[in-house]
Amino acid sequence: MTRCNSMRPLQLSLVAASVAALSVGLSQPASSRPYPDLAGVCYFFRGEVRKLTQTCVISGGYGAGAHYAVLQWPDGVQTSITMINYCPRQKYDKGGFCKYTVDKREAKPYQRDVFFQSTTHTDPDNLDCYRVISTGNSVCYRFNK
Repeated sequence: MTRCNSMRPLQLSLVAASVAALSVGLSQPASSRPYPDLAGVCYFFRGEVRKLTQTCVISGGYGAGAHYAVLQWPDGVQTSITMINYCPRQKYDKGGFCKYTVDKREAKPYQRDVFFQSTTHTDPDNLDCYRVISTGNSVCYRFNK
């Protein structure tokens, strides 16, 4: 038996394994891509009054049609923020998003300055915040530097 003939069964088994792996991979549903969890500080505002400031874990990622952030508070509560970037026939903001939700409730993004005041001025030190339209309450977060 020559060297080429002895390699033939190995080559055929590798091709079969590759085809099987490809077919399994193609049959899987689309999934989101997570970012690494990061430590941060999370804030809860009732109206304009800051009610809670706590360290938290911020998990984020993106998938088909949206980006997300999950704020994991020390007491085990999770707040889910979704930034939707696919809305047929709707306007998109500068960030490329057309809709925001906090725990599946419609929300509006805004920023707070270092003094915790709502601001329209963009600054890297500002907090990213999301106000739930139906309640007026907000969650904000900042990654630890």
